[in-house]
Amino acid sequence: MYLIDPAVYGSVFVLPRRLAENDLILAPGACLKALVFAFAHAGEPLTAEAVAEAAGLSPADAADALRYWAQRGYLKDDTAPKPAEKAEAASAEAEAQPEAPAAPEKKPKEAFDLKPSKPSYEMICKRLTEDPGVRELFSEAQMKLGRTIGTADQASLLLLYDYYGLPAEVILAVCEYARIHKKERNMGYIYTVGVDWSRRGIDSLEAADAELMLLEKMNTAWTAFAAAVKIPNPYPTAAQQKYIVKWTADWRFSLDMLVLAYEETLKNAGKASFPYMDKILASWKKDGIETPAGAAERERKFREDAIAKAAAKQTPGPRSAPRKKREDEGPASYDIDRAEEKMFTTVPKLKKKKKKE
Repeated sequence: MYLIDPAVYGSVFVLPRRLAENDLILAPGACLKALVFAFAHAGEPLTAEAVAEAAGLSPADAADALRYWAQRGYLKDDTAPKPAEKAEAASAEAEAQPEAPAAPEKKPKEAFDLKPSKPSYEMICKRLTEDPGVRELFSEAQMKLGRTIGTADQASLLLLYDYYGLPAEVILAVCEYARIHKKERNMGYIYTVGVDWSRRGIDSLEAADAELMLLEKMNTAWTAFAAAVKIPNPYPTAAQQKYIVKWTADWRFSLDMLVLAYEETLKNAGKASFPYMDKILASWKKDGIETPAGAAERERKFREDAIAKAAAKQTPGPRSAPRKKREDEGPASYDIDRAEEKMFTTVPKLKKKKKKE
């Protein structure tokens, strides 16, 4: 347990209570540094350069931090236009530019082929002011991930919310899944999963729960399979994940069958290959093979059929009846019956080549 040292009260300043209750959890670390410096120098004019030097920030980060707190009502910006000027400018801008249409609930297919630009710091602040749901999303995401999220992470979450049309509860389900699998600091992974869910229409809490259950089963199957065949990767790649889902969830193959298919792949292909494994398992699925014993019996029959076909090719066919001799024919110069008998019963002798001296 920690207590404040009373000796530090020689020179103090106060902070608003609403900062701790409403804005503390969402504020990035750079912004908190700037705000502490600002309240410590209350009444003095603040510049981005002074804040940057005192708080150890870059001038750009310091300027962003001051704008952040000004938009939340903690600071006053003397450089900002007066209300009348601002209203006039806003009216002119509204006349010049048509109102942007609301984002569609579901994106068309071609929208996923485009790479949208991430919203700027100003846009994030604007959306926080406009939509309480965005503020709630950021707050809940931080609690799910167990860490504060900076501007870059907020931009990714806002894209999933605004551009890809995922509800906040679905985005939070992805965050929870990432935390469980030790990827709470990998916002790139969270963003990729979110885009994939939007593409596949997983845009409700029920669909998200079903997908998470499927992914959990897949991860359990992968862990057992990787341990059995000694694959060091703790998690599958995106391509491997699709194969594991197909083999275990769709085709319902057991772990023993996956291991057997992997061993057959190594034996026949000479290396690990999931596409080759897929062909083996697809063949077993087609023939109704569900156990290693069934696979062994299928292999035995295949070999027996191959041996029988090879023997049939080597066995001579039935001998035809001897041709009757015509009355006008003279004596034959050779005995055809004897020749045929000799052909099928005599083993040819090979002459040895003489060694060259």
